Amino acid sequence: MLWHRFDFRESSRIVVLLTREHGRIQALAKGSHRADSPMLGRLDFLNDLNVRLSADRGGLRLLLRADLLRERRGLRQALRYLAASHLVELGNYGFPDGLPDPELFDLIHGGLTLLERCPLFAVAQVMLGLELRFLIHLGCLPDIEHCTDCGTPLTGGAFLGSDGGLACRSHAPSPKKALPERAFDQLRRLSLAKGRELPELDLVPLSPTAVALPMQWLSRALERRGRLRRYVFDSALAQHHVDSTAGRPLP
Repeated sequence: MLWHRFDFRESSRIVVLLTREHGRIQALAKGSHRADSPMLGRLDFLNDLNVRLSADRGGLRLLLRADLLRERRGLRQALRYLAASHLVELGNYGFPDGLPDPELFDLIHGGLTLLERCPLFAVAQVMLGLELRFLIHLGCLPDIEHCTDCGTPLTGGAFLGSDGGLACRSHAPSPKKALPERAFDQLRRLSLAKGRELPELDLVPLSPTAVALPMQWLSRALERRGRLRRYVFDSALAQHHVDSTAGRPLP
C-alpha cells in the first residue's frame, strides 16, 4: 500500500510503502513523473500495489515495478479523504521503520476499506471505532466495563477517573463528573463491535463526550494531538446537519 510520496528532482519520486510482512519501506521510483513511465497513475495515495524492489543493501532501495491491485476511488470524497488521512497519521505513530506489525496493518487496511464503503453519515462512528481499536492495539484503552480503581462493573453509571479512565461513583475524584449515559453506551458498543459492524450501529448523532474522550486517551498515549481529528468530526457533524435538513434517510 502506498503510504506517502514525495517529489524527487524533476522526474522521480520517493515513495513510502506500508507492507504487512516488512512494515514501512522507503524506495526511489526513478522516472515515475515521465509521461512514458509504466508507473504513471499508479503511485497514488493509499493505492494497493504489488511491487518489486531492488535488493536491500542498507541504502535507499529502487522501486523496479508497481502493479496496481486496487485504486481507492471512494476516498476521493472530501470527508472520507479527511478521515483516511487521520487514520494514516495515527498509523505513522504506530509503525516503526523496517519493523512489521501485521495486526496494525490489518487494522489500517480494513479501516480504509470501511471508510471508503460505509454510508457517509457513518464515517464519524467508523472513525471513532477505529480509534478505539488503535488504542486497544497500543494497550492504552481504559477499561470501559469496570472501574479502574476497584474493578467494579460500571452498571450504576460511569464517572471520569483521576487517571483519565472511568470510575464508579465511590472512586470518582471530586468534583464527580458523571459520563452521560448515551456517551457511555456509544463507547461501549463501539469497543465491542466487530469492524464490519461499525457502519451498522445506530449511533447518529454521536455524543460530544463520546467523541472527546478517545481524543484525550490518544493524546495521552501518543503524547501529541492529531492535527486532523477535529476537522474529521466537525465535517461529519456538518454533513449530518445537511443530510437531516434535506430530509435524507438517516438511521
